[in-house]
Order: sequence, then C-alpha cells, then structure tokens
Amino acid sequence: MTAMSGVLEPTDRTLDVGIAGSGFFMVQDGSQELYTRAGNFQVNSEGLLVDQNGFTVMGFSAANPTTLSTINMTEINSVATPTTKVALTGNLDAGWEIGTIPTAPLTMSEVSNAAAFSNPIKAYDTLGQGHDILVSFTKTASLTWTAQAYIEGSDVSGGQAGDPPKLIGTQAGIQFDSSGDIIEGSAPLSISVNYANGAAAGALTVDFSGLTEFSAGSIVTGVVNDGQPTGNIQSYEIDRNGGIFALLDSGPRKEVGTIGVRTFINTDGLERAGSALFTYNLQNGANEVGTAGEAGRGVVQSGFLEHSTVDLSDQFVQLVLYQRGYQASSQTLSAANGLLRDTLGLIR
Repeated sequence: MTAMSGVLEPTDRTLDVGIAGSGFFMVQDGSQELYTRAGNFQVNSEGLLVDQNGFTVMGFSAANPTTLSTINMTEINSVATPTTKVALTGNLDAGWEIGTIPTAPLTMSEVSNAAAFSNPIKAYDTLGQGHDILVSFTKTASLTWTAQAYIEGSDVSGGQAGDPPKLIGTQAGIQFDSSGDIIEGSAPLSISVNYANGAAAGALTVDFSGLTEFSAGSIVTGVVNDGQPTGNIQSYEIDRNGGIFALLDSGPRKEVGTIGVRTFINTDGLERAGSALFTYNLQNGANEVGTAGEAGRGVVQSGFLEHSTVDLSDQFVQLVLYQRGYQASSQTLSAANGLLRDTLGLIR
C-alpha cells in the first residue's frame, strides 16, 4: 500500500485532526499498536483520548514528554496559584493637587473619593478565591505619591458585607523625576492580609515601576497578576505539532500532552486491519516515532478530517464494468441451463 495524503476537509470540531503530509497516528488495542490517518478522536469515560473504535491514542504527556504513552485529557494542574505580585502600568496625573491621605474610611467609596486616583486589583488566595483590593494614590508633594491598599472588611473579619474597609498596606515616597519617569528604587507596595475564609495568609507586592507622572489623565493601562484561580476544563485546542492544550473557564491555558506521529520508510509494508487501521511488520522496514512537523513528518491540522484520495469517477466506471460482467455471466448461465433442459428432453 502506498500512503497518500488525502484531502483535508473542515469539520469545526477541535478533536478532529488530520495530518498534512506524511505520517500516521498511533492507537493501541490492548497490547497491539495500530496505525491510522483517521483522526476523529474523542475523550472516553476514563478521560483518555481515543479514536472512533475506542482504541487509545498514543503520544507524550506533558509530565513525561519523552516516553510514549496514552494521553489523559483531564490530567492537568488546575490548582490555584496564590497571588504574590501584581505589576501596574499606567500614568498618574501630574496636574493633581497635593491631598490628604484618608484615615479610617467607612466605605470603599470614601477611599476613592479622597484619593487622587484608585484602581482595583484581584488577589487570589491559596483556595483559589479571588479578593478585590483597592489601590489608592494620594499626591503628598511635588512628584511624590503615597499608595494604600484596602480590602472589604468582611473578607478579613468574616463579618457582614458593608463592614468598614481594612487597610492592608501603605507605601509612601513613590517618586518621579522631572521627566515624569518613576525614580529607580521606589519601593513597591507590600500587602499582608489574613483572609477570613480559611486560606493561608496572603503576602503580595504591587510593583509601580511601570507608572509615569505626566500631565495627562490618571489611568492604568495594564495589570499583570502572577496568581490564578482554580478552573474546570472548558475546551481543548491542538496546535500544528500535535500539542494539546486545555482551556480552563478561569482563563489559563494548560498543556495536556502531544499526539504522536509515526513514519515508515516502507509504507508498502503496512497491512490493512479494517476500520481505517493498519498494522506493520518490522521486517518490512524501519519506522520512527516523534511529533508532527519534525523530521519530515506532516503537520497536524485541528478541525479537519482526511477524506479518501480515491478517484470516484474511476471507481464508478469499474463498478459499471463489474455489473455488466455479472449480467453477461448470468445470461450465459441461463442459456446453458436452457440447452441442458433441451438435451434432457431429447433423451427422454
């Protein structure tokens, strides 16, 4: 059999994959390894990637990318990562007047109204819960600011919603030079908070090195948070190298593994095993396994399935010829039966 790349047609289904180029997917039926170019895969009840026959697809896991194995589509690290650093990018308005730092505010609105500028950030705890923290900025002197961090009182006291906000961090002396750039060495805002939900105490910093002080509106243009909440798998995506990634409803993209692709020096040594599957005898030549797009292997296209390369018009002509041959044979047999009957009649 000569391996040919069929036409790839779109299906808009992520786990439908085709190989554009040479190579075969590997599936396992018990201890037997089989090969196919039919990539209509799915996830079975055990969380394993399987083909249309229920055979497990072979590849490389994210945890062990060098050993060929089954691919567990649910084996990902979705554990929460507590926030330890938040970096802000933006501008503080140089035209703002020197103000007074609020003391003992009763509401978050009071904090915002007293500050020159405020911006909320999210802090994730060790349980994956997100907490809203308000970072407020007050201009205390020319080119000098103080930042404060407040959290809802109920987040730390376990009390009722509407409890007075809790001050959990203050950083004075955030200084800018005459060009509006922050002076190197201005300390970040350190925050310490004891959450009321049972999570471990939070300790994080807010980095202001991306801030400027120009005569323009105060604005935060970017927030980078190194924490993340827990999440459930929402969907999958597969790249051209066969890499599988789980997209969590909480936002992160987690690597699951990589679909393996095997190539054969002698593709004529492949033998049909039915259901678009093939077997291979090592006596027929060497073979190699790896990832798509490397060492001459074709690339994987997600959302596509390979269709047959058979010439349908030629196959139809052959079918008509077979049909005509069958009809001619039937007529010959019918004529022979007639002659036999006539001969038997004469003998009687």
